[in-house]
Amino acid sequence: MIPHVVLTWVTTARGGAENSVVELAGNLARLVPDVDVVWWRQGGPTAGPCTPARVHEVTDWDGYRATLARLSAPANGDPVVVVSSHRTAAADVLLAPRARVIPVVRHVVNADQVLRVIDPFDGTMVERTIGTLPWELLEAVPAWVGISHASSAALRTHAPKARYVTTIHNGVAIPATVPARTRPATGRLLVTAVARTVPWKRIDHLVRAVADPRLSTAVRLDVYGEPGSHQPDLEALARALAAPVRFMGYADDLPARLTGYDLLATASTQEGFGRAAIDAAGAAIPALVPDAGASPELVIDGLTGMVYDPDDPGDLVAALTDALLDRGKLTEMGRAARALAEAWYTPGRCAAQYLTLVMGQQPRPLAAAR
Repeated sequence: MIPHVVLTWVTTARGGAENSVVELAGNLARLVPDVDVVWWRQGGPTAGPCTPARVHEVTDWDGYRATLARLSAPANGDPVVVVSSHRTAAADVLLAPRARVIPVVRHVVNADQVLRVIDPFDGTMVERTIGTLPWELLEAVPAWVGISHASSAALRTHAPKARYVTTIHNGVAIPATVPARTRPATGRLLVTAVARTVPWKRIDHLVRAVADPRLSTAVRLDVYGEPGSHQPDLEALARALAAPVRFMGYADDLPARLTGYDLLATASTQEGFGRAAIDAAGAAIPALVPDAGASPELVIDGLTGMVYDPDDPGDLVAALTDALLDRGKLTEMGRAARALAEAWYTPGRCAAQYLTLVMGQQPRPLAAAR
């Protein structure tokens, strides 16, 4: 039998993960007859269009609980698979006892990392480490998904009872043709970063790099992303260093904005996927990424972009200098980055891998949920 698929998501801010959930829902719904999305909005955005999937937006615990319970117990008795996240996995197991719950982990977790999750009994957002999640509920989960090999490897290492972990890289919708370049006529190397301004994104490392005297008059860095807790400190740092940095805020038209740059740069060492590198590839823009987290999985050093040592500030400056001195190489890497994205990081491939996982699930006996 073909399962009814329900995706659950709790959003607190706008970002790449929200886009990935919407794209997955829409593409899964092209393959599976019944796909629903339960979108719990806690200050984040509304769900984007993901037709033919059906979106049920809720704003509180009562709405989430009632909606998931209804969707996971269809009148016709068809099997149900809930594609969850680490935030709601335990709650989903409890609220949907007849369903198979598959959590998707979108981080590279470590033993001490604090995760914000939904308490399965009262719906409050609480802080837990991976080892202190309610594993008495989660041990019923048949499979976990990491969105990169780095994410999966960390989960296997630190999750006490994750019996089976598989990797499904995110799919990213890219334009059918390379967008026309909108780069302004300037001699500077134009670099962009796409990240919420929170500490773990390490935007301060990029600010310090472009403030280096060897680069500061020849490079400009524009940062796109929803302002976060680190924004005032980053703005103060840029002023103090006279760094050529602009904070552009969140952009709904990011793919179009990317066409105005020579290079995308990232600095986070805990990135679970890093879809900005694939968004940039869609515009034939190469990426400069740290050799940590999932980033090296998305960039082939010297072919589709550049990889640097995140523990060596000089290596980041050197990589930016190389990019400044060889614009022709950047163009070549951008073309290769787009070809790689078209071949592998497609929403259709991503949805097909989830479909294979979903179809392998059988209804869980109610006794197993007790």
